[in-house]
Amino acid sequence: MKVKKYELVRIIDKLKNVVQKNAVHPALGGVLVKEGYLIAANGEITIQVKCEDAEGESFIIPMKAFDLIKNLPEGDVELIHDDKNVVTIKMEKIKNSYQSFPAENFIYSKTDMESGEEITLPGKSFMEAISHVIYAAAEKEPSKPMLEGIYLEGCDGYINLVATDGHVLAWDRIKADGIADLKIIVPKAAAKKLLSMGMDDDVNVSYSANSAIFRTDGYVIYTRLLEGNYLPYKQMFCESDNYTIVGKSDLVGAMTRAKMCTDEKSPAVFDVSENEITVSIKDNIANYQEKVTLQEKIKDPIKIGFDSRLVLETIKAFTCDNITLNLTRPVNPMVVEAEDSDMKALVLPVRLKE
Repeated sequence: MKVKKYELVRIIDKLKNVVQKNAVHPALGGVLVKEGYLIAANGEITIQVKCEDAEGESFIIPMKAFDLIKNLPEGDVELIHDDKNVVTIKMEKIKNSYQSFPAENFIYSKTDMESGEEITLPGKSFMEAISHVIYAAAEKEPSKPMLEGIYLEGCDGYINLVATDGHVLAWDRIKADGIADLKIIVPKAAAKKLLSMGMDDDVNVSYSANSAIFRTDGYVIYTRLLEGNYLPYKQMFCESDNYTIVGKSDLVGAMTRAKMCTDEKSPAVFDVSENEITVSIKDNIANYQEKVTLQEKIKDPIKIGFDSRLVLETIKAFTCDNITLNLTRPVNPMVVEAEDSDMKALVLPVRLKE
């Protein structure tokens, strides 16, 4: 197999964080070259990246060869394998050999679904929606593992994408046809891999009760799905006539500066009145305050506190210039809405000391 070095490095970079040392299946500690694809798998997720130079090949590139390949000079790289499963990396005056494993020992989840539903989504819009909500998914929630993923639900010609860790909730949606029965929870790790692949083309999604496959011309990604009934997220968003509009970058800047000056655990206080928000964070060594001008006067003044990290992550997730803040009472969540999409998010408040 002969391939351009930059192309081989590009593909390995897409796959390498899926590769893991596996005592039970040591062959998975590498990348499988098979039938025009390079493949990585770890039991939970399988990723295939197309490589035309790999047609007709079948062998495993071991993990310990990745660094050498990355540090080769530009040009053609030759990968040679023999019947003793020795893989040789060769380039001009450079040559090194690695003991590998038989290709048939590489056990991975199949990427052809025999039964299940199938839909096609616009790749760019799908990736943008995932990027809007993924921050809100829980990292680890043993009692509610379904919160460790992104919920995809089809309804009324749209796919709703939802994520929450119980403290923040993010919701976006994109137009799509034939998705009425879609109700799946994609693990956060798999969603991150979808984003990292840069899927701008149409994405074909096949799914069953336990797994899903995302396919484009260049990639195939298989993932197991999370089990459980997702939260009734639509009921958590309440209409309010007490709202204002603020520049996203202005609020992010104020929050960032406030966090720099004070303790991470100190709550961020929004004192909203007339045409400005006073953002403040106070602890034993500092008392930061900054006023942010509003673009629309709020109806009822309100003072409300938030976990500073959560509210900053939520605001940063929006990609528009201006956001709407819906505020009802100091004990009710703040609802944040985008000006250019259907994205919205909810942030639970924290009780402020009198």
